[in-house]
Amino acid sequence: MRKFFTGWLCLLSLLLSARADAAGFGIYEWSARGNALGGAMVGRANDPSTIAYNPAGMVQLEDTQVMAGFTAISPTVDMEGFGVIGSPPFASTVSATWFPPHIYYTRQVNENHWFGVGLFTRFGLGTEFDQGWFGRYNNTNAEITSVSVNPSWAWKLNEKVSVGVGIEAMYFAINLRKNIPPIPAYRLPENESELDGDSFGIGWNAGLLLKPAENVRLGLAYRSSIKQKVEGDLSFSHPVAGLFPNTEAGGEITLPDLFSAGVFWQATPRLGLEVDAVLTRWSTYDTLRIEYDDPVAGKGYSSYPKDWNDTWRYQIGIEYALNDRLDLRLGYVIDPSPIPDHTVDYILPTNDRKLYSIGLGFKNRDWNYDLSYTYLDIEPREIRGRAEDFVYDSRQDNGDAHLFGVSVSRKF
Repeated sequence: MRKFFTGWLCLLSLLLSARADAAGFGIYEWSARGNALGGAMVGRANDPSTIAYNPAGMVQLEDTQVMAGFTAISPTVDMEGFGVIGSPPFASTVSATWFPPHIYYTRQVNENHWFGVGLFTRFGLGTEFDQGWFGRYNNTNAEITSVSVNPSWAWKLNEKVSVGVGIEAMYFAINLRKNIPPIPAYRLPENESELDGDSFGIGWNAGLLLKPAENVRLGLAYRSSIKQKVEGDLSFSHPVAGLFPNTEAGGEITLPDLFSAGVFWQATPRLGLEVDAVLTRWSTYDTLRIEYDDPVAGKGYSSYPKDWNDTWRYQIGIEYALNDRLDLRLGYVIDPSPIPDHTVDYILPTNDRKLYSIGLGFKNRDWNYDLSYTYLDIEPREIRGRAEDFVYDSRQDNGDAHLFGVSVSRKF
């Protein structure tokens, strides 16, 4: 039964994983409406996806409501190496599209209490290169996948103040592959290593919704850090006892906590605007340490400094009700990279991002249909070579992604 349960979660995590070139490996695409509004939903907070953005917003939802959908994500980035010998100096990530879904359920228990539960992804990344590319000794394939299940409760304290709290149970998985240079002294050809592991972690979240005026809402939300103790296996295409043995491996990673603040203004009966600021404390990711049951290359562990920085993400969303059945939406996001120049590598070759979004919302009685498109643009980046990490002097360029979101919701 446990193997069945874990296997089911692994399959689900593959669906939920988003191989976008994220600033860090945070994922913020939690609904098509939210995507179209640049994620500016912390103060707006008035559909079932509020479970992900600000649980206090459930107090604005009548009766029972459900939402389900997905975001199709198709990223790409080019790499150019300088002074590369023996490999083509140009490479691109392998083209692919992923479909992380989202599902939410909310229920009004009585006049002052609401319950809800959401399933979505908050962390994910993916980079895949051809086996022969110049940076293969640093990375050929990297995947982080996660699944969060988030039961939540909201209280309306009065007409102006509401609060919400939740528990987040997260399944987290990591897969890292790279090649190892040939070792003539041992007559070893080029070797491929694969690190594969997973973990469960628990965190919590809380939200506050204030209504200082009839047409203004202020939202505050917090998600705690989550410690993941990853356990799995390290394997080699050409294992060698005492040098490159297949062995169990594991390590700890603390996923960052997150603060969000948003101001929503209903400027006219048809026009609503929101501005948000999101602080992600990536500084929790200072070192990646992997420990081995059996020594690898004479060492019981490997340690990689990361030294990531905390970042502020800024997002704005505009929604205009063209009529009683059709809403038009625009969004814009500034999302800086937390990765410093001295530790950037090919596992996540990214930089500061800007996101431009549009979307539509259709209403038909108790049904809502939301569509979104986002263009994600990544600034070029020069990467300084580090011989110890097999990182060359190189340039990341033409990084972008196309994101298409679909959500369907209903009130019962």
